[in-house]
Amino acid sequence: MNYLLKINKFKKLIYDKNSTDFHIRAEDYFASLATVLNLLSQSNSLKEKEIKNILKNISQDLLYLQKNYKIIKK
Repeated sequence: MNYLLKINKFKKLIYDKNSTDFHIRAEDYFASLATVLNLLSQSNSLKEKEIKNILKNISQDLLYLQKNYKIIKK
């Protein structure tokens, strides 16, 4: 599978309240976020507009997390 397909898969998973809540409950939000950022850094096939859109979605997720959650040590 190429990186573009992987990024497209993840950019649809992490971008709103419901999907963010899902990843929080599954305790994998930060791993998913790290994967998306890593794939973005490796991709040569995404257009600037697509990258900006993905980063905007991630930014919105992070603001949602800041507003609604408190990180505590396991």
